[in-house]
Amino acid sequence: MSDDPRAGALEIGERLSQSPSARLVALAFSEELDGQMGLAEMVGWVDLAHTLCLADAGVIPQAPARELIGALLDLQRAGAFEPRPEFGDLYTNREAWLTRKTAAAGWLGVARARREALTTAYHLKVCGAICDLCDALGVAIEALSAVSLRHKDSVMPDYTYLQAAQPTTFGHYVQSFAWPLLRDSDRSIELYARMNQCPAGIGSANGSVITQDRRAIARRLGFTAPVRHARDAMWMHDLAIEACAIAVSVCVNLSRLAEDLMIFASAEFGFVRLADRHSRASKIMPQKRNPFALAFARATANRLLGVQAGVAAAGRTPSGQMDNRLYAYGAIPEALRAAGEAALLVAECVDDLEFNQKRALQALEDRAVCAADLAERLTAEAKIDYRRAHGAVGRLVANLEAQGRTLADATPEDLGAALRSAGAGEEVINTADILACALDVTGCVGARKDVGCASPKEVAAMAEELSRAARERRGQIAQRRADRKAAIDALFAEARSFAGDAR
Repeated sequence: MSDDPRAGALEIGERLSQSPSARLVALAFSEELDGQMGLAEMVGWVDLAHTLCLADAGVIPQAPARELIGALLDLQRAGAFEPRPEFGDLYTNREAWLTRKTAAAGWLGVARARREALTTAYHLKVCGAICDLCDALGVAIEALSAVSLRHKDSVMPDYTYLQAAQPTTFGHYVQSFAWPLLRDSDRSIELYARMNQCPAGIGSANGSVITQDRRAIARRLGFTAPVRHARDAMWMHDLAIEACAIAVSVCVNLSRLAEDLMIFASAEFGFVRLADRHSRASKIMPQKRNPFALAFARATANRLLGVQAGVAAAGRTPSGQMDNRLYAYGAIPEALRAAGEAALLVAECVDDLEFNQKRALQALEDRAVCAADLAERLTAEAKIDYRRAHGAVGRLVANLEAQGRTLADATPEDLGAALRSAGAGEEVINTADILACALDVTGCVGARKDVGCASPKEVAAMAEELSRAARERRGQIAQRRADRKAAIDALFAEARSFAGDAR
C-alpha cells in the first residue's frame, strides 16, 4: 500500500504501482487542470444530479446518498476547494476532497467515467458561453445600427480594391457589418440547441448495466433531452469545431471593419477619428495616435483562427481519444468569450468615433465614383446596352485623364464625343441633364432605393429591422438563461432537502 496521500484518488497500489513523475505533474497534469478549471462549478451540478438519480433508482443506499449529497453541497461553497495538479485532473481533485470528508465518496463513480462528468459540465459551460456571446452580439448589432442611422446621410466613397468605386453613406457602410453579426447570433442560437443536450448517464460510451435514467439527469440539469446516441455523446467533436467557426466568423467580420477603419482614420484618408480612449500614443513618434483597439480586434481574429485549426486538428485521431478534448474544455468557452468581448470593443469604437464629412466630400470631388451611375443612366435614357454605355464612359474617363481633367470636369460635349466613339447616338438624350444627375453624389445615393440599398430611407428601415431582430434574439437568450437557472435552483433545493441533517 502506498504512503502517498494521493494513492486512493490516483489508483496507486491498485492498477498503478508508482506515483506520477514530477515532470508529468508539472507539465501535463497542470495544463490539463488549468484547462478544466472553468468547469468546476458545473461539475458540481452534474455530480449532484448524478447522485440524486442513482439514489432515486436505489443504486446508492439512502444513508450514504444523503451523506454524499451533503458533502457535494459543501464542496460547492466558495473557497472550499483548491485543486492541485499533483492530484491530477479536476474530477480526481474533487474525488480526493470528498474522500477526506466522507466514506460515501466511493459511490460517486458508479457507472460513470470521469470524462462523462467533465463532458456534461463542458456542455453546460459552452451553453453559458453561447448566451454571453449572443448578448454581446445583440449589444454590438444595436450599436452599429444606431451609428448607421446617425450617418444615413453622411456621404462618402465606397471602395473596391482600395479604389473609389461608388457613392454611398457612412451609415450604409457601417451597417454592412451588423448583418453578419445577426447571422452569427442566429448560428449561435442554433448551436445552443445542439449543445443543450445532455451527455450524462452513458457509462463509458455504450451505456451501463446500471440504468441511471438519462432523461431525469437531463431534466435536473436543464437540458432539453439526452444526447440520442451514447457513444456520440462522449465525442461530439463537430460541436467544438462549430463553436470555433462561429467565434472566428464574428472576429473575421470585426477584423475587416477594423482594417477599414484603420485606413479611414489615417492622415491620408481622414474620414474618421477614433476616440482617444480607444487609441494609444507612440513611445517614439509624438504625432501619432495609434488605433490600438482596432489592432487588438484584428489580433483576436488571428489568434482564434489558430485556435480553430488546433481544435480541428485535435479531432483527427482515432475515435475515443481523450486528447480530442484535452484543450477544448478551456479553449472553446474562451474563444466564444473572446469573440463577444471583441464585438463589444469594436462596436464601442464605432459608436465613439467622429466622421469627417468635409474630408469625405473632398474625396468625392473628382466624381470618379459616379462613373457607373453615368453608364447606368445612359443605358436607361439612350436605350443602349450596358457594354456600350460602359465603353463610352470608359473612353470619356480615359480622355479626361489624358488631358489632366477628372469626371467632375466633363462637359456635355465630352460625353457626346464619347458616345459617338462608342457607336451610340447622342441625339435622343439630353447629355447635360444626364451629366448633372450622374455627378450629383447625394442624388446618386438617394436614387438607390431598392431593398438593402444606400438611400437614407432604406438605411433607416434596415436599422429598425436590425434593432428589432437583435432585441428578439436577446429575448430568446434571456429565456434560455432563465430556464437553466430555474433547473439549477430546483436541483440545489432538491439536494438540500434530500441531504437534510447530513450537511
